[in-house]
Amino acid sequence: MDARDEPMPRLARRLETVLESALADSVSWTVTTDGPVVARLPDREFAFERNDSPDGYRWTVVLRADGAVVSKFGPFETVDGVVEQVESLVHSEVRYTVCCDG
Repeated sequence: MDARDEPMPRLARRLETVLESALADSVSWTVTTDGPVVARLPDREFAFERNDSPDGYRWTVVLRADGAVVSKFGPFETVDGVVEQVESLVHSEVRYTVCCDG
């Protein structure tokens, strides 16, 4: 198997394609692959957690804003599912849920 076909490089390539298409030149963005794959926009970032199982890979998308976890999505069984989720969140408003015990 070619290294480009491995799950993490494939995810990074697909994210770059989707972000370029969805954002064009309207917003700056980066996709880093020097650790876990992370897609960064000015107001949010998406981190991708991969869990290996006997049935294959399962992905979780972690949405962060201002360094805090806002939400998690998944698990997804395919890179396509992960990328579709990010595509739907790129233009959405980032909202925090505030909860208290009292």
